[in-house]
Amino acid sequence: MSRLPKSRLEQLLAALVIALVLTGAAILIPTAAQRLLASRPSATPSPTATPTAPPASVLLPDELDRALEGVMTVVNSHTFGTAFLIDSQGDFLTAASLVGGGESLRLVDNSGSMHTVRLVGLDTALGIAQVRVTTQGRPMPFGNPAVLVRNDPVVVLANPRIENLPPSTPAVVSSATDTQLRLQVEDLPGNVGGPVVGPGGKVLGILTASGTALPINLAEPDIAQWHGQAGTLAALAPFPSYLVLRTSATTSPPPSSGPTIQAISPSRVSTGQATLVSIHGSGFIAGPMLRIRFVPLASPSGAFTGLAPTLVSPSTLTVKVPAGQVVQDYVVQLVNGDGTIVSSRIALTVTP
Repeated sequence: MSRLPKSRLEQLLAALVIALVLTGAAILIPTAAQRLLASRPSATPSPTATPTAPPASVLLPDELDRALEGVMTVVNSHTFGTAFLIDSQGDFLTAASLVGGGESLRLVDNSGSMHTVRLVGLDTALGIAQVRVTTQGRPMPFGNPAVLVRNDPVVVLANPRIENLPPSTPAVVSSATDTQLRLQVEDLPGNVGGPVVGPGGKVLGILTASGTALPINLAEPDIAQWHGQAGTLAALAPFPSYLVLRTSATTSPPPSSGPTIQAISPSRVSTGQATLVSIHGSGFIAGPMLRIRFVPLASPSGAFTGLAPTLVSPSTLTVKVPAGQVVQDYVVQLVNGDGTIVSSRIALTVTP
């Protein structure tokens, strides 16, 4: 239609056609749009995030074994808690509540041996203390607690020799600030003073109360200030009857080319009666020189020799502890059947 209408009738017909086309479009376009919208698939709603259960541990088995080599137990006159080794000179970090107020103290290492304790530093405001003990162990490396956020998994460690506590307890961070870590954890009173550990076995905090930890970086100024101080020797605390030692630790003893002493059972005997005890280890041999001696841990007097030492197997000896011995702790020393002398850190406690 390239020609223009030349009459009034043609003009009216053209206007009518245009009007009909516009009216049809007005009717059809909304209907088509509705059909297109109806046929388009609706967006799938985003799933609601649900918290996952904490893992059994954030550490690999070999990482856990290494970490536990530095975790030990502090005993005072009325309770016990946990401490962890922070350097090669025998300094341990623990909770101030365990050592303050002139407490008598002892440390139980992860071989079951007992040690006297020097109190090096105390910060009641932060809730931490540092003690020094002459013992072997692996110092624990520090991590950066600033990386922790809510729902991060961590683990609380304890001395693997203590029957009363699991060596590792899974936990989840419920809140993390510059000054405090709050944990969702089924901890026990004996966990207080213990390390809160993240991946790689690095210490991220110290448990100062149930479910509450101090970020480890806040302890570093105190540690630097206390480093090298002689400290004060604490009186030796009595060994509590409620603290039960495992007969063998979860970590393996270090390899040795000669005889070793690894455990004694029972580790507590009464001075009122003679008691037969078993000494466990490796490389034991019979011979005329076989002898077992008990040397006081914190006293210059009171050493004695066990009666009737007997070889049961290359890994077991028996010996009788005579009645009437001084009430204190003794370390076990062995003269093997061939004359080889074996000193140990394994302790026997004589009780009233």
